[in-house]
Parts: sequence; structure tokens; C-alpha cells
Amino acid sequence: MINISIVFPVHNEEETLEELLTDWYEKLNKNNINFEFVIVEDGSKDRTKEIIKNLEKKFPIINLSQNERRGYSKAVVEGIKNSTKNYILCTDSDGQIKADSLLENLSNLPKENEFLIGYRNPRKDPWNRIVYSKAFKIFHDILFHSNLRDPSCPFVLGLKKTFISLPKEQLVETKEAFWWGFVGVSLNNNKKFFEKPIQHFKRDAGEAGYKLKNLFGIIVRNTYAMFKIKKYK
Repeated sequence: MINISIVFPVHNEEETLEELLTDWYEKLNKNNINFEFVIVEDGSKDRTKEIIKNLEKKFPIINLSQNERRGYSKAVVEGIKNSTKNYILCTDSDGQIKADSLLENLSNLPKENEFLIGYRNPRKDPWNRIVYSKAFKIFHDILFHSNLRDPSCPFVLGLKKTFISLPKEQLVETKEAFWWGFVGVSLNNNKKFFEKPIQHFKRDAGEAGYKLKNLFGIIVRNTYAMFKIKKYK
């Protein structure tokens, strides 16, 4: 039986969180998987915290709520740190990736010092986010030569011992571009990746892309972060 922690960074997901966890719970439970949800709630201003407390009565949840924002990168790292199972899957709580993608890859579990990373096939994000990612991938490939189709995909599965062997201070160099940085840090530390296609869905609620007015700052911050991560090697 696989033992796995599902790490969900969560911010302002009152409209969809219960439906998301119910779907994951029913499908994983049906397939005889020993699992826990690690919910890294990150300073939500809506009813998300209250909803998580109620869901703790129904589902196996590690509740890492707090009032102040950590940011996505620190949220993922804290979720990894507090996971208790042998395997960890890090994914998003926006409903764009479903439990079926994990179930389809139970025969592809990574070994020590390697990660399974999904590639969104096809990707269902707004056009501006896709254009930004394609442009940033050119830069990322020049720095790290990952040969990955989708190095920013929020579907990463590995052994907990592999995750926690990565230096935390390097993983949190990025703000918005965590998975780009994660791939760079992992390659710097001699971890391997293999890719599998996963189905990607449109987001039902909330903001799925970056606003144009914020894009320049995002690009500058994360370009600088990638150079810093490259220098660690």
C-alpha cells in the first residue's frame, strides 16, 4: 500500500476547497491508498480557515493555517516539512489537477533522488500565462538544461527523503515561480526528473493568470532568483 501526503497550498479557496478535497478523498480511499492532506492555508481573507476546520472532522488533514501570508514557495516548503508519509505529492488547490492524475501514475513511483513531474496536456490556463511560461522556459533551459516540457507544472511526486534533502534556503529564493526554481535546485543537487502527461482543467473560480500590470515585476524578481539559484551550484 502506498503511503502518501498530498500537499495543497491554499489561499482564498472558500468556493471550491470542499469539493476538491471530497473528490480526492473518495478516489484515493476507493483505491486503498494510505494518505493525508497537508493543507498549507496562507492568510486567507475569506472563510477558507473555517472550512478547513470543519473538513478536519471528515478527512485526514494536517492543518497548517496562519493569519499572515507566507507566499507560495514557503507554503510548499512548509507542507513538505510537515508531511508524515513516505511519498509526497505537491500540487495546487485550484482544481486544475485532479486525483486521477495521481492514480494513473501509481505504477510510476519515483525512486530515491528522482521526481516524477507532470506536463499539462493540454494546458488550460489563460493565454497570457501560457505566453509568459513559454518565454520564461527559453531562459530557464539556457540556465539549467532540464529538457523538461513543462518545468513549472504543479504536479511533483517523490519520496519525502528526496524532497527534504534539498536545501530550503535555495527553494525559497523564488516568489511566484516556485516550480521553476525547484527544478533548478533539484538539478543542482543531482536529482533526476521524469515526465508523465497529466490532464489539466480550467479553473472554476478565482484568478488563474497574472495581471498585466504585475507582469514586469514578476519577470524581474524571478529572473534574478534563477540566477541566484544557478550560482549555488
